[in-house]
Amino acid sequence: MHDLSSKRALVIGATSGIGFAVTANLVSSGAQVMAAGRRAEAANKLEEMGARFVRCDITDEESVVNCLSEASAQLGGIDILVINAGVADDEESLSAYASEAMNVAIDTNLKGAFYALKHAATVLADGASVIYTGSVVGSGLTHAGAGVYAAGKAGGAYLARTAAIENAERGIRVNTVCPALIADTGMMVADDGNDTAQFLSQLNAFGRMGRLDEVVGIYNFLASDAASFITGQEIRVDGGMTAGFGNPLMGGLAGG
Repeated sequence: MHDLSSKRALVIGATSGIGFAVTANLVSSGAQVMAAGRRAEAANKLEEMGARFVRCDITDEESVVNCLSEASAQLGGIDILVINAGVADDEESLSAYASEAMNVAIDTNLKGAFYALKHAATVLADGASVIYTGSVVGSGLTHAGAGVYAAGKAGGAYLARTAAIENAERGIRVNTVCPALIADTGMMVADDGNDTAQFLSQLNAFGRMGRLDEVVGIYNFLASDAASFITGQEIRVDGGMTAGFGNPLMGGLAGG
């Protein structure tokens, strides 16, 4: 992993799953880290690992502004911003999905990304790295029962692309990481042999679900100076899921 000992980081959506794992990795790589989220009960665990906690509701623009301001004040500036907060539902279908639930999903996955990207420029240091957590659902594919989630994440990724262009003169990089089928994230089941995990494992080339430790590396790299010429990109961490149909799936079909 890259040494980030000179970096000051804010992770929004740090209380569980990928955000929690990324926070732990940033701390272990030497960065000063502020961890933000809605669940204050996670503060003790985050502080025990060496991060400082600040509450942030990404659906509330004022809360996002206050979070960015407080993190900048405590850290003396921000070199790394991870926008990780997100929600996912079993939507069933576009026709069945409640409009109220759609509003909640869009408020978090799309408007939240907008608020963070809109106000981040005022507190980011020149040469900073911004990393938005998207999804392969919304970057190369979708599926029945995921239309609103895909639209929100796709929209967030395009906001990130636009922010990359608009902030390039200051050397600020903005990229999107698009994970898929990562076990134990809160949005995805554990890879413990259950029926759902066995089915999902057939959907990528490796024939298994991904692990959290296999995701954090790309965040670490993008946060580092080694990625100083990479911006406006969507990088998929999906075990080859979006490359095409793999042997695990095709073998299962042939066997059937």
